Amino acid sequence: MFDELIRNGLRGTPWSPKICVKLLEGLILKMFDARAPLPSQNTLAFSTYQQCRGYIDQNFLRLHSLEQISAECSVDATYLCRLFKRYDQQTPYRFLIRLKMNYAAERLHSADAMVKQIAEETGFINQFHFSRVFKSVFGLSPRSLIKFR
Repeated sequence: MFDELIRNGLRGTPWSPKICVKLLEGLILKMFDARAPLPSQNTLAFSTYQQCRGYIDQNFLRLHSLEQISAECSVDATYLCRLFKRYDQQTPYRFLIRLKMNYAAERLHSADAMVKQIAEETGFINQFHFSRVFKSVFGLSPRSLIKFR
């Protein structure tokens, strides 16, 4: 496909630009297809990713950092980040924060809990840092969410 792209680009016909755009789109799709694992493939990398993701999902309230995650999953932090980028398009830390903030939003919406209490439950020592992270994830502060109860 790449050779065909070059040939059509050099021809200079009125249709060459449109043909090149379509060939380039096809080339990009083929690259993404080659990069993505097939569902039937059960590679060691994908298995490791699934195990680590499951571990984070089950223990997110007590996990605090990428280093802690990688140590408890017995996986190098750099490798763990590559796995998440490949299979999840986000970092493991971002996944952890998303889980914590989803939990916090549920608690804020359904209970009469205070922001400080929920910040502590999710592992934030400082409620102001918790509020900043919450706002960066959801676009509104925890107090704003409480008003919508």
